[in-house]
Amino acid sequence: MPERRDEARLLKRVKVKYGVDEPIKTAFTRNLSLTGISLGTNNVFAPGTTVLVELEFPERTFSLWGRVMWAKKVPPALAYTVPCGMGVCFLEAGAEWEEFYEAWRAG
Repeated sequence: MPERRDEARLLKRVKVKYGVDEPIKTAFTRNLSLTGISLGTNNVFAPGTTVLVELEFPERTFSLWGRVMWAKKVPPALAYTVPCGMGVCFLEAGAEWEEFYEAWRAG
């Protein structure tokens, strides 16, 4: 299957809170890029859902809206052994996020 991402993703673990109206669920990134994240979680939303994500870096927290692009849920007994989660593409992340991400990636 051909790669459909525009940006290279960094294999980094960052704490994320997320939800439809407010960020009430917690997960960690598997990878992230300037344009989106992959979350390791079994609490997924359907593709096409708009979600609010809060990326919690030591320096600051970013609140960004995104759209769920894919989601994979597994039986609870397998959640720690079989990959599950969802991919979120950011919607208009903004210049502040871009500037922070580029500096964070370089450092």
